[in-house]
Order: sequence, then C-alpha cells, then structure tokens
Amino acid sequence: MTVADQAPACVQKNGGVACKREKKNVRFPRYGPDSVHSWVTAGACALATFFGVGGRRSSGFLYIAILDTFNASRSQAAWPIILLGGVLLLTGLIAGPLAHRYTARPVAIVGGCIGALGLTISYFAPNIEFLIFSLGIVHSIGSGMLFVVIPTVINEHFVRYKGLAMGINFAGATMGTFVFPKFLELATNQYGFKSALLLFGALCFNAVAFSLFLRQPHWLKQKLKREKRARAEKCHVLNAGTEVGTEYGTVVSNGFANNQALRKKEQELVQGSFRHGLTVFSYPMFYVVMYSYIAFSFAFECYISLLVDFATDRGISVSHAVTMLSTSSVADLVGRLTLPAFADKGFFTRQALMTVSFVWMGSLFLTLPLASSYALVFTMATGIAFCIGTTVVLFSVLLAEYVGIERVSMAYGMVSAAAGMTSLAKPLIIGYFRDKVGSYD
Repeated sequence: MTVADQAPACVQKNGGVACKREKKNVRFPRYGPDSVHSWVTAGACALATFFGVGGRRSSGFLYIAILDTFNASRSQAAWPIILLGGVLLLTGLIAGPLAHRYTARPVAIVGGCIGALGLTISYFAPNIEFLIFSLGIVHSIGSGMLFVVIPTVINEHFVRYKGLAMGINFAGATMGTFVFPKFLELATNQYGFKSALLLFGALCFNAVAFSLFLRQPHWLKQKLKREKRARAEKCHVLNAGTEVGTEYGTVVSNGFANNQALRKKEQELVQGSFRHGLTVFSYPMFYVVMYSYIAFSFAFECYISLLVDFATDRGISVSHAVTMLSTSSVADLVGRLTLPAFADKGFFTRQALMTVSFVWMGSLFLTLPLASSYALVFTMATGIAFCIGTTVVLFSVLLAEYVGIERVSMAYGMVSAAAGMTSLAKPLIIGYFRDKVGSYD
C-alpha cells in the first residue's frame, strides 16, 4: 500500500535552476507497529476468531436444533446456548492472567484445541445434560480462551490503526455468523444434528493452525527488556549508596532502606506478574468500561441466541430466519470496518462513537417487539447488527488506552468475566418470558 509524496527535484539549466516535482512512494514498513507484518497478524487473528467462536455465532440455529432433537423446553434448551456466551466470558478469569504471564499465543493455541474438542464430543450426546457439558462448558472454555486473548495481539501490533485492525479481527466472528449457521442447517438436514456437530468440530480445529501465527512482536519484547534494564540500573545506583555508607554511617541506612523499598516495589509490580496485572482495578475508567460491556454482552447474547426463535414466533420459517441472521451479519461486518476506522482518522472520538452506538442499539431493541413482518424484523435486525459490530470493536481498544497495553490482557479478561457472571441468569429469564408469559416481547 503506497501514498504519493511530492518531492521537488532541481537541476541547473541555462544559468538558472529548474525544479520539477517527482512522486516518492512511501510504503508500510515490513516490521514494526502498523507494518506489513502487523496486517498479516491481524488477518491470522481474524481467521483464528472465525473458527474459534463459530459455536457462539451459530447459537440461534443451535437453540432451535436442540429444541427439536432433544424435545426440550425452551428453558432447558437455553442452558447450553447461554453457557456458550457465559462460560466463554467467564474464562477471562483464567485466560487474562495466563496471557499476561505467558503471552497470548500459547493460550490461544490451547483454547483452539479445547474448543474444537468440545464440539467433536457433542456427537456422543445422549441427552441435553451431556450437551450442556460438552457444548456449554468444554467448547465454551476453549472458545473463551481464544476470544479473550486475541485482542491483546492486535493491541501489541498496532498504534495508529488499532480501530481498523480490531475491526478486521472481529470481522472473523461476523463471517462465522454468515457461514456457520447455514452450514449447520444444511449438514443437519443431510446427516442429522449430531453428525453436523462432529463436522463442525473438525472445521474448528483450524483455529489452532492460525493461532500458531500469533506472536508477541519483537519490538515490544525489546521495550520490556529496556525497562527491566533501567530498573536494574536504578537498583545498582542505590546499591552504590550503601557502599559509601559503610564509611559515613547515616548514608548507609538511607541508601539501604531506599534500595530495599525499591526492590520490594519492583517485585510487586514487575511487568508480567500477577500483582502488576491487578493494578487495572486502580483505574476508574476500567469500571466504566466493565459496566458498559456487561450491558452490551447481555443484549448481544439475547440477540444472537433468540433472533431465530423470535422470528419463527412472527410466522417466519426457520430456514428464512437462519438466512436473515446470516445476512444481517453483513451489516455487523460493515460496522466493524467503517466507523472505528473513521475514529482512527480523528473524525470523532472513540468515546463519542461508543455512546452513539449504545443509544441507537437500545432504541432498536425497544422497537423490535413492534415488528410483525419479515421486512421489519430484518431491517431492525440489520440495524442492531451494525451497532453491535461498531461497539464490540471499541471495548478492547479503549481498555488499552485507559490501562496500557501491558495490562490489557488482564483488563479484558476481568471485564469478560464480569459479563459472564451476569449471563448465568439468562436461561431463567428466557424460560420465564417465553414458556410462562408466552412471548419474548
């Protein structure tokens, strides 16, 4: 990718100087922040996310298929589906600290293996209880490990284009909504629901392959080494004070005390340590982002899980409802790649974009129960998907701004876990409104 840079070229001619402007092409650097290597990494993140969270993005169809296959009530069928999102987010309690200590790559690789394995063993489910374990817990743990840590990789590789790069990463999840629900519908019609899950699990093992490309950038490692060396030199200077103090008495005690205090502080807050990660709780804006993410997660899980069933209540066929969910994901994709990129360019702040997206999304959710036709439901679902795509990109970027790149793994893990805790009440809420009240309205 190039940009034209006008540069004057001057030559001596007929006793004077004549200048003409030549175009000089400036390319992205091969390595470094916002480099070609960074964009390749963003593509690998998107594909790892595409395969890693495919189960969650197919939850609308899975909900209907579980109802039909296991003859379960809506409250029972909601448990594995809601756990897909709830346990996925709760995994942040484990994945965040692990990525903070060992980097994101090994956590993503292990998560990809566990997630695909959970889908594969769902083939053997004799009842819904087994499916709650295999799909709702095992698959969700693996999927969550991958989903929570990958934004850290994006934040490490980008400075100027974080919003666009994060949009590309989360676009992988959106493409999963476009592809996997329809794939599962066709595979279920051809081979049955359990065999479809087996094929789905085999496909999702590809998340492991793309996770192998994710590495902490070398320039970030060098920065951490320089900071560690600077701390060591500071300790060395204070140590020198203690040597002088052996001759002059009072200097010794002050130098030694300062040195001991510094060593203790460095042990507590050394980058990569658990105590250093916990400093995210000292930032007030961390709690603002956490509350916003809890509200967003609750709305998103209800949308992605219940839209198909909501549409069938409006007289829309299951096939058309699944197609509607997949097609509306195009708006989700557009939302992830457009407005955050404009925020990167400075047309508006990320905070303002987040606020407007929340207001617009809330308004659409309030009016969705009034929709009765396919056209109206599809229009509102498309608008909600666009807001979801815009909003989800901003959370990890804002966290990196507020708490720093070195703490973003821990911060995103804790925010996700808080949202996961609230999701455990959703099956009871879904069962109450649909099974007892009789409507999602």
